[in-house]
Amino acid sequence: MDVNIIEQTLSKYISDKELAGCSLLVRRGNEILYSNKWGYSNIEEGTPIEDDSIFRQMSMTKCITAVAVMMCVEQGLLSLDDPLSKYLGEFKNMKVVNDKRYEFTPEKMKKLPFMLLTFSLKKVKRCDAVREVTIRDLLSHSSGIQQGLVGMLTWIKDRQQFTSLREFVMNYSNYLLDFQPGTGTGYSPIAGFDILAYLVSYVSGMPFEEYVQKNICKPLGMTDTTFFLNEEQKGRLVSLYKHKKGRLVNVTGTKDDMAGVIRQNEILFEHGCGGIYSTLYDYDRFGHMLLNGGELDGVTILKQETVRLMHTEAPEEHLEPDPGWVWGLGMKIRQDPQKAKINSSAGTYGWSGAFGTHFFVSPEDNLEVVFMSNRSDAGGSGFYVSQKVEELVFDIWGQKKADE
Repeated sequence: MDVNIIEQTLSKYISDKELAGCSLLVRRGNEILYSNKWGYSNIEEGTPIEDDSIFRQMSMTKCITAVAVMMCVEQGLLSLDDPLSKYLGEFKNMKVVNDKRYEFTPEKMKKLPFMLLTFSLKKVKRCDAVREVTIRDLLSHSSGIQQGLVGMLTWIKDRQQFTSLREFVMNYSNYLLDFQPGTGTGYSPIAGFDILAYLVSYVSGMPFEEYVQKNICKPLGMTDTTFFLNEEQKGRLVSLYKHKKGRLVNVTGTKDDMAGVIRQNEILFEHGCGGIYSTLYDYDRFGHMLLNGGELDGVTILKQETVRLMHTEAPEEHLEPDPGWVWGLGMKIRQDPQKAKINSSAGTYGWSGAFGTHFFVSPEDNLEVVFMSNRSDAGGSGFYVSQKVEELVFDIWGQKKADE
């Protein structure tokens, strides 16, 4: 199989109106093996995707937030197994859902809109937490905060508007934990990594954006990665499209855009869960640093052992969010590709964004890959386009293929 299959596949997604635009970069070590772009930043104006097009990273922000947290760990400002309440006392003595009505099942998830009609947090049965939520729990999606039916129902019903990250985060101290800390997993879409972003701000004494710029973006030369775009950068921000009845509808600035996903009327502050903007080549700088074990162009962001820790199974118990997958620290790891029924190499790690961004690092293959797209209903890590891209990359450049 050669690279033409990637060009044909992604071109077809564009022509079939399944994507407005996208770009892809594949790296092995210090060499870019492949880079290309397809389609439009704005269909209506005929503006093509460019190398410096800026994309909403959504949950790929979590990987940057995780690196910021681990930098604080290296600096002695935090410890992985510290209780969250050591720093944010409002999270001490949290209660846990103990109510059979809200035990998680796929069938109950389908009934969420109906459950919302009668849901009252005050009426949910609860018990004491056996132990406190730790920093490790938050990084490995095993805290129980916003990770089950009660957490999701509380979040959906809560329409408060907040003016600061602290205010936004402290609201979660009023939530019930969906399970005992460290005993369950899944995904905390908003809460966990916004809490971590505020925690970095709290222990470092600077706003999260300032910390990320000073310690990650500027040292790595990521000049177009930010939570707050300037006027020039706004001109390069891709429009956002939703797939409806075989066509693409521009939903930029609507409830389907970033603010709507975070359930705020507008973005007023940093969201460590999904608020950062970046370009293909900027995010590659970040991924390249991880591939190199924490260093890039003579600049050390993290120690090698810290990066290794990030892509090692992290929760205290073996918890699979999906068969064959486990959480590291802010990264999802393909631990058993055969069990997961995927084409990736074992140990490949990374994450995705709700609007069709995707990145992964394969230590076994010395590969790092970044994929960008601009579709609001992509669905994050389960996006079939991202999955296809990953499959094709390993078909063409996976080490087993290279050794044949």
